[in-house]
Amino acid sequence: MRVRFFGGLSVATDDGDAVVPGRGQQSLLLRLAVDAGTTVSTRALAEDLWPLDAPDDPRAALQSLVSRLRRALPAGWVSSTPGGYRLDVDRRDVDVTHFQDLVAEARSAGDADRAREALALWTGDVWTPGEGFDWLVRDLLEDRAHAERLAAAAPAPEAPPALPAPVTSLIGRGDELDAIRSRLTTDRLVTILGPGGAGKTTLAVETARALADAIVVELAPAASGEVWTAIAGAVGRGVRVRETSGPPSTSAERVAEAVAGREVVLVLDNCEHVSREAADAALTLLGMSGGVRVLATSREPLGIPGEAFVDLGPLPPADADALFARRVRSARGSEPSVDEHDVAARIVRRLDGLPLAIELAAARSRTLTLAEIDTGLDDRFALLSRGPRLSSERHRTLRALIDWSWDTLTDDERIALRVAAVFPDGIGAPDAPQVAGAFDVDADAFDALVDRSLLTRREGRFRMLETVREYGLDRLRADGDEERYRRAAADVLTDLAARWERDVRGPGLRAALAWFDANDENLTAALRALARADDRRGGARLLRGLLWPWAIRERSDDLRRAVADVTDPAAPLDDEPTVVVEAVALFAAAFPEPGGASALSPDVYLARRTALEEAARRHPSEVTALVPPLLRLAGSVLAAGDGDAARTWHVDVTDAEFEAAPPWSQAILHTLHAGAAQNTGDTATLGSESERALAMFTEIGDPWGTGFASQLRAEWLVLEGRLDEALDVTDHSSDAIRGLSSVSDYLQQRAQAVGILLRLGRDDEARARADEIARLAEADGSVRALAQAAMTAAHVEVAAGNGEAALAAVERITLEPGFPDQFVAWRDAQRAQALLLLDRHEEAREALRTALTRAAQSRDFPIVATVLLAIAGWNAATGRRLHAEEALARAAAVRGAADVRDPFHVWIRERLAALPEDSTTEGPGIRTPLTDVDAEALAALLD
Repeated sequence: MRVRFFGGLSVATDDGDAVVPGRGQQSLLLRLAVDAGTTVSTRALAEDLWPLDAPDDPRAALQSLVSRLRRALPAGWVSSTPGGYRLDVDRRDVDVTHFQDLVAEARSAGDADRAREALALWTGDVWTPGEGFDWLVRDLLEDRAHAERLAAAAPAPEAPPALPAPVTSLIGRGDELDAIRSRLTTDRLVTILGPGGAGKTTLAVETARALADAIVVELAPAASGEVWTAIAGAVGRGVRVRETSGPPSTSAERVAEAVAGREVVLVLDNCEHVSREAADAALTLLGMSGGVRVLATSREPLGIPGEAFVDLGPLPPADADALFARRVRSARGSEPSVDEHDVAARIVRRLDGLPLAIELAAARSRTLTLAEIDTGLDDRFALLSRGPRLSSERHRTLRALIDWSWDTLTDDERIALRVAAVFPDGIGAPDAPQVAGAFDVDADAFDALVDRSLLTRREGRFRMLETVREYGLDRLRADGDEERYRRAAADVLTDLAARWERDVRGPGLRAALAWFDANDENLTAALRALARADDRRGGARLLRGLLWPWAIRERSDDLRRAVADVTDPAAPLDDEPTVVVEAVALFAAAFPEPGGASALSPDVYLARRTALEEAARRHPSEVTALVPPLLRLAGSVLAAGDGDAARTWHVDVTDAEFEAAPPWSQAILHTLHAGAAQNTGDTATLGSESERALAMFTEIGDPWGTGFASQLRAEWLVLEGRLDEALDVTDHSSDAIRGLSSVSDYLQQRAQAVGILLRLGRDDEARARADEIARLAEADGSVRALAQAAMTAAHVEVAAGNGEAALAAVERITLEPGFPDQFVAWRDAQRAQALLLLDRHEEAREALRTALTRAAQSRDFPIVATVLLAIAGWNAATGRRLHAEEALARAAAVRGAADVRDPFHVWIRERLAALPEDSTTEGPGIRTPLTDVDAEALAALLD
């Protein structure tokens, strides 16, 4: 099992490549991989995953993200530990950590072979999911430079300094210096690229100091038309030009005369604000003499053929921390203490590792504590508003640093920068034209910002450093445009979500979900923006696009909150999104939270339902086609009482509604019919409807629908005794839904296959699959997944006749408040079976009494049948033949057929066969229909 980040993300497992969807999960995987094999604290993960726009409850959001990542990875890869999470793989199985370890060993031993081994791992640029991981890229680039030096084993000789000594020592950037020197030996034009404050000038001057003949040309003060004057002035100071008696020459001619026949490096510093003239000058300089080389510093390329680049990103974390510590010591007399280490590291990260920003922040430690500096970074441009008095104007404040770039931007580029600032997930390159169009600019403006070191483009997304993003937001606030831009972003995201939502119901499902995952923070921010604007209709349009993706991802809590925020019963039902969202709200109101009661009266529900049904017919779609039958279903549940009356609810669809429905909607209706039939014990309808649903979803190519229908089809095949077919269908279902829904839902599908194997007598295979389910549940760590795994293990042990092991498995289950009644009933029935195997009859009876109550409350009649089977077992074990037979008959009537291959059913029949014919002493049975599920009446079977 290996994880690769060089040249792109890939996760290779024993079963093939794993797909990790979504920026959030990918970010989590990378952050855990960086410290593979060790625990990463919850706090550190939250700060690195959400450097901007942290969720309201980071711990809960992180738990959700971990759960989704566990679904994508093999069992056991991600484990929970006290205080954090760990990626349980060897560091040698993660290419970036193996690379770092090899470089560390090579540097420690001066081993060139080990350095070359490390470099062999670098098969392409390191992959990152976007902002927040620049520190890793810097670290790896630094290590690569160290490895390259060791591998070459030929350090470049230092030349005596030709410029005044620096006032402060250079911290870090050794690799970049080596890269610049190396490029200058092979290329005549080298440009040091990077954002403002990255230290481009410092490195250029440091390079010049080590050269025998170098001239630094400071272009920052130069205005348009003054580039050659600046060059000539610098050359005149650095090179003696012979006197001439002719007329005065141009600046370019005097420079050409000065450099003729010489080996000289001209440093053109700060070219970005006069980039075109600087480019023309550099090209002219190179043509003057073969001995001329040009080293330029700029926030964007000069655009000259043959131009070589050294990209200067933020400092690696270790160097950034060292720089901050050194400058704090200069400001207050002492470096950050051990207690201040975490806050110091956080300050450096929040400042993107930019040297100038770090120095400005450290200087504030003369009067502020580090904690106050950290808090002050929420308004970083106000905090970092005073720099060294003698520094250049553009380096005196953090705002001035980016203002220098802002002033060079075109109008479209300024709009694009502010647009990017309101997309916390960045902007996908395929979406850029539509996003740009929403703000009346060309998408090329985003690429231009990449060239100007204000955006990065990685893995198909445009992203920003936090400082630049804060600058963009600050510009919007100052102009009073923030809400307008956020609203426009919400509108374009609504359109994009609607376009991708169409693919969620079909073969494009996985690609569509990947888009929703990658834009999760963007979409959440858009919902917030619409809520702040009190635009419920706009919110309904956006939520309409999120409904089905979130439903598949089982984000029920997010859906519930969002529906509550955007619904408006007084809104006119005049468009499809409003109809769908309002219908979802009404449907949910009929199914209150566990322990609660619906606040709707039947009359109020009927009136609202009627209005929504009529509106759904006026606005036809795949989803509105489901509104009338689903609302009628919810109404029947709302009106139903307890006991047998609850079995009357069903999916009511008219012929006209069915014929008018699109194919996908028809497939859903067949599935709902099958589910209702399963619950009412109508095996004939379960068989026919599940067959139709599965065939239609397969033809449509919808993996989620295929998985859902397959599960129902397998249930019918089991009751028919067609177990081999049932196993094939179940395994296909599991493959279809893997990575789409929650781990607990996926494990439920896998557990169905375990039950089928037990019925087939393939106990060893069943146990092996149960063990795999346990590993997957442990890796996921959720209570529901662990509970599902424990119940599966108990099922296997009951079939094996091992009561102690079965009981131990059941006792491992920890139920949280709000666990469904049917699961509690299932657990207690399983406990009773284990206790019966141990001849602990009284304890088994008490477990069955509670199981019977919870099963009846659940209205889940297959669960009722499961409890009745266990009651039959209790009666058989205590010699009560007549009651055992009645319980078996009732179980079959409720389920629609007897599950005679169930291992516990077989156990019961064996016990009954061993009883003497005249052994029973119990009284008459219950005088109610066999399908009655009234808990009080059925309890008589336990008396």
